[in-house]
Amino acid sequence: MQIFRDLNHLPQFHNSVITIGTFDGVHMGHRVILEKIAADAKTIGGQSLVITFHPHPRQVISPDQALHVLTTPEEKLAIFETCGIDYVVVVPFSREFSEMSAEDYAEHFLIKKFNPRIIVFGYDHHFGKDRK
Repeated sequence: MQIFRDLNHLPQFHNSVITIGTFDGVHMGHRVILEKIAADAKTIGGQSLVITFHPHPRQVISPDQALHVLTTPEEKLAIFETCGIDYVVVVPFSREFSEMSAEDYAEHFLIKKFNPRIIVFGYDHHFGKDRK
């Protein structure tokens, strides 16, 4: 598994199967999604890719509220690897990043940087400014 932390130095992804989330407590539902993207990537000859964030978005958006995570960043990466994930991109989450519209997030972030063939989200996933 390869890990990238700099959005300006990513490889060219082809046929990627991605999921996105904070994964602050990698539970069974998350594992189902992780194993699905790994299996789907193998089926289509693509790459499984997890996009996650550090610091946790709530630490940036609501820094005065206490945040307790169940899984440390290191534990989270280890779990991704056991699920057969090929690549992880740890997005440096910032106030500026949080202000991106859902349209810009989809077009200029997801599509331009990751060239997804398949995107798998959990039922409660939202993205872009104000989680639209």
